[in-house]
Amino acid sequence: MFLNKDCSFISVMALHHIVMCIFVLCVSQSALPPEQLAWCGMDTVLLYWDDILLMMGPRGDPVRYFYDEPIILIPECDGVRILSNSSMEFLQRVPDSTESIFKIGSTSPAALLYDALDHFDRQSAKADENLRLIRPSLPEAVEACIDAAGHEFDVLRQRTLLRAASYGQAFCSNFQRDHIQEMCKTLRVLNAVRHPDVGMPLSIQQYKLLTPSVLIGRLINSYKHFLALRVSEYLGMNQEMVIMHWACSKISASLAISDATLLEILLDKLKLCKGISYAAVAAHADKNGRRKLAAMLVEHEPRSSKQVPLLLSIGEEDTALMKAIESGDTDLVYLVLFHIWRKRQPLEFFGMIQARALARDLFIIYARCYKHEFLKDFFLSTGQLQEVAFLLWKESWELGKNPMASRGSPLHGPRIKIIEKAQNLFLETKEYTFEAKAAEEHAKLLRMQHDLEVSTKQAIFVDSSISDTIRTCIVLGNHRAAMKVKTEFKVSEKRWYWLKVFALATIRDWDALEKFSKEKRPPIGYRPFVEACIEADEKGEALKYIPKLTDPRERAESYARIGMAKEAADAASQAKDGELLGRLKLTFSQNAAASSIFDTLRDRLSFQGVS
Repeated sequence: MFLNKDCSFISVMALHHIVMCIFVLCVSQSALPPEQLAWCGMDTVLLYWDDILLMMGPRGDPVRYFYDEPIILIPECDGVRILSNSSMEFLQRVPDSTESIFKIGSTSPAALLYDALDHFDRQSAKADENLRLIRPSLPEAVEACIDAAGHEFDVLRQRTLLRAASYGQAFCSNFQRDHIQEMCKTLRVLNAVRHPDVGMPLSIQQYKLLTPSVLIGRLINSYKHFLALRVSEYLGMNQEMVIMHWACSKISASLAISDATLLEILLDKLKLCKGISYAAVAAHADKNGRRKLAAMLVEHEPRSSKQVPLLLSIGEEDTALMKAIESGDTDLVYLVLFHIWRKRQPLEFFGMIQARALARDLFIIYARCYKHEFLKDFFLSTGQLQEVAFLLWKESWELGKNPMASRGSPLHGPRIKIIEKAQNLFLETKEYTFEAKAAEEHAKLLRMQHDLEVSTKQAIFVDSSISDTIRTCIVLGNHRAAMKVKTEFKVSEKRWYWLKVFALATIRDWDALEKFSKEKRPPIGYRPFVEACIEADEKGEALKYIPKLTDPRERAESYARIGMAKEAADAASQAKDGELLGRLKLTFSQNAAASSIFDTLRDRLSFQGVS
C-alpha cells in the first residue's frame, strides 16, 4: 500500500502468484490526512476521518460509511473490528465465494448450483438444466458453496449453502465427501460461541488461526466450562484442561461448602477424565487454605511421583512416607526421608522409620556412607548397641589409614580408645561375646605394635596380624618381644614353631634354626624345617633334618626334591608304596641311572603298577 503526501490517492497492491497489480484510486477531496488507517484483510484498506470511514479495495470505487460518534479501528486477520461508545461492528470485504454466488446477475457455477437447489426445492426441471450447464465445474461449485457457508454468520443461510453443496456433491464422482462434514463440525462450534450468551463472534478465518485448543482456553477463562467441555468432547479433544480449570474454579468459589460435600462434587466430575491429575487440583485447594480437602483429593491421585511431593507440601509426612514405600520407588522414599529429617527432631524421625523396613534400611545405607554420628544416634535410640560398636570399630580402621598414624603418632591413642569403647558395647550384648573378645585383643595388639614401632623406629608393625608381628620380631632379632606376643595372645606351640622356623630361614640363621630344632622334639615334626631349607635353596641344611622325618614317604619325597635318587628310592622301598615309586621314577625320568634304580627296586620287590 502507498499513500501520497497530500493524501489525494492511494495504491493497493495485491500479490497473487508473483503477479502484482497496482490500483490507483481517488480517495477524497479533503486536504486533511486520515485520523486512522488500517488493513481490512489482505487487500483492503480502511481510512477514517472525523465522521466518515472509507473502505478501499483493489477492484473499484470506495465504499463510504458515516458515523455520528468517534470510532476505533482494530485490525483482524480477515477484517476490522469497529469499536464505538455504543457498539462493536465487524467489517470485512465480501469473500470471493460469497460474491460469486450472491452477486446480482452472477452466472458462476456456484451461483447456478445455488439456484439449482432452489428449483429442486420447488420441484422444477430447471434444476437439472442448471446442473447440466455446470457439470464440468461442479466440484469447484460445491467447494465454493462450502467456503461461502463458512464465511456466513446467518445460520439459515449457512444451512442453505451446505444443502446446495450436498446437492451438488451427489452428482460429483471425484469430490472428497468429508469436506462438508468438516465444515458442519466447524460451523456448529462457531455458532455455539457466537451466541449472545457467550459473546465470541469469531469468523472462520480467526477460528482456524486461533486453533480449537486456544478457543477452549478462552472459553474456560470466561468460565464457560460446560460449553468448553461439550466443544472439546465434540471435537475429540482431551477434556482434562477443562475439567481441571472447572475444579479449581469450583474450589475458589465454594467457600461456604464443606470439604466432604465439595469433595463429592469434584470427584463426580473429575472421574469423567481418565488420567487427570488429582494432585494439581489438591495443590490448588491447599493454596486456597483448604488443606483438609487437599489431603482428601490427593488420596485419589494414582501417580506416586505427583502424590508424594504434594503430601509433603501440605504437611502429611506420615502419609507421604507410607505412599512412597508402597510405590517401591527408592528415590521417592529418599525424598520423604530427607524432608522429614530436616523438619523433625532426631528421636521423632527415628520413631517414624523404625517400624518401616524399607525406609529404615535406605536410611541406614545412606547414613553408613555420609552420616556416621547420626547413624550411631539412631542405633542407640533403638537399642542396637552392637551396630554402634561395629561403626566405632570401622572408625578406628579409617583413623588407621591416616598417613600420620605411624611411628608413635598420638593418633594411636584415640584409635585404641575407640576400640575399647566398641568392646564395652559388645559386652553389653550377650550374643556378641566373640566380637567383644576380638575387640579386646585388637586393642591389646595395637598397643603392643605401637610400642614396637616406637622402640624399633620402624613403621612396620601396626595393623599387621599376630603371626606377622611375631615373624617380624624374629626377623629383627627381637626374640624377647616375639615371645611376649606369643604369651600375651596364647599362640599355640605348633603355630609358634611354624612362624619361628620360616622366620629364621628368611634371615638364613641356620645355626639358630638347628639349635631351635634341638630344644625339644618339635610339635610340628621336622618337615617344616626341611621345607624352609629347600625353599631357601640350602640342600645341605635340609639334609640335617630329612633323616629325622619319621614317615618314609616324606623322606622319599624330600630326597627327591634335592635330587638324591638313591636315598629317595631306599625310603620309597621302606614305604612299600608302588604309586610313590612310580611318581619318583617320573621325577627322575631324565636320569637314566636313577630310572634303572627304580626298575631294580620294582623287580626286586615285584610291585604292581610301577612302570
